[in-house]
Amino acid sequence: MPTENIEQRKLAAIMFTDMVGYSALSQRDDRLALELLEEHRHLLREIFPRFHGTEIKTIGDAFLVEFGSALEAAQCAIEIQRTLAKRNHDVTLDRRIELKIGIHIGDVVHRDGDVYGDGVNIASRIEQLAGAGGICVSMDVERQIRNALEARFEKFGTADLKNIKLPMDLFRIVLPWEKGIELPAKRISKKSPVLVPVAILIIIALLAGWWWMQRSSKNEQLVAAHAVRAAPTNTPDQ
Repeated sequence: MPTENIEQRKLAAIMFTDMVGYSALSQRDDRLALELLEEHRHLLREIFPRFHGTEIKTIGDAFLVEFGSALEAAQCAIEIQRTLAKRNHDVTLDRRIELKIGIHIGDVVHRDGDVYGDGVNIASRIEQLAGAGGICVSMDVERQIRNALEARFEKFGTADLKNIKLPMDLFRIVLPWEKGIELPAKRISKKSPVLVPVAILIIIALLAGWWWMQRSSKNEQLVAAHAVRAAPTNTPDQ
């Protein structure tokens, strides 16, 4: 007697991860690619349970992981990128493992050990927009955890995701060790060409004022000296 498929619908945070440059590496050096793939899987599988993440499946060099909360998913993603950043610091360029991570929270359906639904589709599309070593999240995720996560968010932009009806606001998590942490300073520096001429004008004005005061003082001294020399000398009457 066939067993009926049991579907379970629920709200969940979905995380997609993907190795950057894996396909190109496989064409150049398939042995190294497989070695790094296995190391990457081992590292991530040690991290998932620490944040109550459930591995749903692997798709080539990608992971699909489910979490009970958006906060745990984001914390897990940060820990993954932190672990890989430390690892990559000590290896040669060709042995680096870099991931893109996307996170969304939404309705999903469990069926036959797999997960389906818009929550999964959107997380997959978001992951594709994250840069190497980056974490991209939906507005729903950002709104839920903006005050709970010990990291700041930066507006990534509004994207038209494939097979998703409406445009979606996306955010990236700014990681302390990445160059993105310097973005506010760079924005300020864009205004520096305006500030520099103003500073130069102020300095010129101060120097001109000082020069004028010095000149006026010298002129007063010359006038006084000339007045002393020009004054008549009073001699007593003989």
